[in-house]
Parts: sequence; structure tokens; C-alpha cells
Amino acid sequence: MAEPVNKPDAKRTGSPPPLPARTPPAPKAGALAQLKAFLMIRRLRAIDAVRRTARALGSRPRLSIGLGAAAALAVAAGVYVAREGVPEVQVDLFPPKTVAEARVAAREHPADADAQRALGHQLWKHRKRHAALGAYGRALALDPGAADGELVANLVASYGSRDQELAETLIWKNKLVAAQPRLEPLVKSPKRKVRWGAVHTLDKLDKGSKANWETAYILDLGSSDCDVRRNAVEKLGAIGTKRAVAALRSAKADDAKTGGFFRSRCLGDRLDDAEQKILARR
Repeated sequence: MAEPVNKPDAKRTGSPPPLPARTPPAPKAGALAQLKAFLMIRRLRAIDAVRRTARALGSRPRLSIGLGAAAALAVAAGVYVAREGVPEVQVDLFPPKTVAEARVAAREHPADADAQRALGHQLWKHRKRHAALGAYGRALALDPGAADGELVANLVASYGSRDQELAETLIWKNKLVAAQPRLEPLVKSPKRKVRWGAVHTLDKLDKGSKANWETAYILDLGSSDCDVRRNAVEKLGAIGTKRAVAALRSAKADDAKTGGFFRSRCLGDRLDDAEQKILARR
């Protein structure tokens, strides 16, 4: 009987045999991919709803055509998102709530006009108005389009303050024509600096008018400065209209109360001369 053949022992190693290769898990979809998928699902559901509605309204072809157009727009939007991605929209969803936060943002992003404007808004709210105009100036220097309604309103609100000249410059230099509706009422301001600042700013914005000048000169007739009143009379004689005549006659009555035996009247015959010039042009 044959003896069993002894097989050689298998080669032993100091570690267990390797595990079979595992297929790596698929990476999770990013936010953009998830958004695309969401929009695609919404688009498909919208198309299905439109189709079902169109079938139900088959007897109303015009409405069906309109719904078909809406479906086509939905398809086009879905294709655009699939190919180009979601368009970026710059919206300041979390504006700074304090001056400190706004300062940090403006310092970290010195070339960001929105950050500088946000700093200006915060400074203005905390009554640091001179510093606010400085921030607005930096924002507009970076991008004149950074001017929003709040910025324009704050600049116009600076008329009559120590920062009026700076506000005027920022408005006309950056062509902030949105300031026009707020500037026009200032032409009638009882403060001479304010009304003439508004007149000149409107002119530099190419939004001025002769009526603005006439209004400002009529108000100058009530000035306590004789030279200002005399200049107003002269200018009204040159550009005044019918409404200036009544103002000149009222000023004549007031001027008659001035002067005396040892002092001549401020306006004197100038009023009559100006009135005659205006009437001669009618």
C-alpha cells in the first residue's frame, strides 16, 4: 500500500491575508449639485402640472398656448442652470449691526465699495456723520454705483451742517441724479447757505432751472444783509418773471421803513428799476 505523499506546508507570513478591495463610496453631492437636482425636479413637476392642466382645458386653446409658453420658459431655465450653474447674485444678507463690525469689514476689504458704504451707514446711525461722509466718499471713489437711497438721503441731509460742501461735492462729482427730488425742496430753504447749495448742486447735475435761481433771489430779498438784498434786486431785474414783481413790491414797502433823515434806504430806486425791466419783457 502506497504511503501518502506529504504536501509541503503553505508559506506562512506574519500578517493575515489582505482583505478584498472595496469600492469607495460615491462622493456626496455638493450644494450646487443638490440645488441643480432640486430645480430639475421642480421643473419636471411644473411641466407635468402644465400638461395635465392643458389637457383639462383643451377647449380653451389660448390659455393652453400661454401655459405651454410658461412650460417652455421653465425648460429653458432648467437647461441654463444645468449648463451654466446658478447665477451669482450679490446680496448683502448679513449687514454689520454695529460700528465695530462695520469697521472690521471695511478694514479687511478696503477695495469693497459695499463694505465702505455699510460702514458709512453705521457711522451715520450713530451720529458720527463727518466720519460717515468720509466712508461714503471712499465707497463712491471705488464705485459710483454704490450709492443707494440711504447714502443719497444722508448726503442731502448734510446740507446746513459743517459737512455741506463735502456732501455737495460727493453728489455732483459722482453724478448722483437720484438726489434731485430731495434737493429741489431745499431751494426754498430759509437758510441762504442751504438754498444756494441746492441751486448750485442741481445746476452741476444738469437738473437746474432759472426758476430755482429766481426762487433763491426772492428769498434773498428778506436778508438782513443790505448787499445781499441789492444783489437780489439786480438779479431779479435780469431774470425775474411776473411772480418776482410781487416780491419786489413787498420789498419796497419794507425798504420804505428803513433809512431816515440821516440814512438812505438800502434799496431805494433799485426796486423800481428792477420791476420796470421785468415788465418790459412781458
